[in-house]
Amino acid sequence: VKRPSGMSSLLGKIGSKKQKMSTLEKSKLDWESFKEEEGIVEELAIHNRGKDGYIERKAFLERVDHRQFEIERDLRLSRMKP
Repeated sequence: VKRPSGMSSLLGKIGSKKQKMSTLEKSKLDWESFKEEEGIVEELAIHNRGKDGYIERKAFLERVDHRQFEIERDLRLSRMKP
């Protein structure tokens, strides 16, 4: 039996390695399975859409920040005009 040698053999060994799961991927899978087991998927979705949800709070803060920037910009521009 002849063993393969050379570049093709080396590439075959490299390509055959299993990809390890990262910590983030494992945590995501664990979280998804926990939500399924506990039956809280809908509850979390409803809560996150409400006024107390993280995404809504972030959007609100971004709107406030943008509005404050516009007010400050208008004030700076009004001071520059003779």
